[in-house]
Amino acid sequence: MSFRTRKEYKLYKKHRKTFHKKTNCIFCDIKNNDEQFVRGTKHFKVIDNIFGYSLWDDQSVDDHLMIVPRKHIDTLSKLSPDESKEFVTLMSTYEKHGYNVWARAAQTKTKSVIHQHTHLIKPGKKTVRFMFYIRKPYFRLFK
Repeated sequence: MSFRTRKEYKLYKKHRKTFHKKTNCIFCDIKNNDEQFVRGTKHFKVIDNIFGYSLWDDQSVDDHLMIVPRKHIDTLSKLSPDESKEFVTLMSTYEKHGYNVWARAAQTKTKSVIHQHTHLIKPGKKTVRFMFYIRKPYFRLFK
């Protein structure tokens, strides 16, 4: 399921083909003076997701940020105790302001950037209703 409109998803896919600049990692390339940069701490940066989700929990999305470790890691288990403490403090700050906290596991095939990142998604007030139509079943119980 996509959390973006078709048009947004096409732009996102096109961007992914060209986003590597110097380090081969879009998140490592973002510096404190970049437009996407929102705020920073000693071990993390909070950035604006330029291809944020349009839908989350059947609601429109008002804001979509990400917490990104300054060091290039692929999983939270590689954080030091000090980094872990700072990470939880940062997440709880945004949670208090109505943001949902979400991240994919490192081995997830749909994870678009290998650098660990945690989504901060602030749902809007508008409820979005939709239906899915599946042409072929995803799995079969009997062969």
